[in-house]
Amino acid sequence: MTLFFINIGDPQDYNEIVKVFELIIFLRLTKLLTLLYEIKDMRIIIETMRNLIAPLVNLLGILMIIYYLFALTGMLIFGGKIQKNMPAIMNDPSIPPTYFLDNFNDLASSFVTLFTLMVVNNWMVQVDMYVTVMGSPFYRFYFGFFYYFSVIIGINIVVAFTLDMYSSVERLDQERLKTLEMLEDELIANHQ
Repeated sequence: MTLFFINIGDPQDYNEIVKVFELIIFLRLTKLLTLLYEIKDMRIIIETMRNLIAPLVNLLGILMIIYYLFALTGMLIFGGKIQKNMPAIMNDPSIPPTYFLDNFNDLASSFVTLFTLMVVNNWMVQVDMYVTVMGSPFYRFYFGFFYYFSVIIGINIVVAFTLDMYSSVERLDQERLKTLEMLEDELIANHQ
């Protein structure tokens, strides 16, 4: 292997070869992940994740529909209202200077804004910013409805489904272990 590196003159070629070897080593280390399946708690977590893939795709699809509907509605109501150097935003000390980026000016920005609202990251500051710019407290209803449908209903369904799947996989694993113990006891009894 040393002879392989001696013939390399360009440092850029050397760096690329080292990256290839790092990738090979990483791929070899991923084989160790199969050992995690032998640990009971990790096996339950892996099985839970495996069983959650298909149902979570459906649940996340519903959540994306909620996002899309609220993004379109937000673009209709708030599109173009939040700009970079607006006096209402710049003069308010409670609004951080980069919050103008959370806007409904396009679909991508709307999704980012809705995500920051969904994780309840300074939720009230953002709502106050929109209420201040729009000039009416009735715009809080839009954000309240989004909070209700995305956080209260959407995220809680995903979390509840995940916990339910974990408990059912754990129960099935315990039943499997009991069955294996019974088979082992029966095998020992038959050989005596």
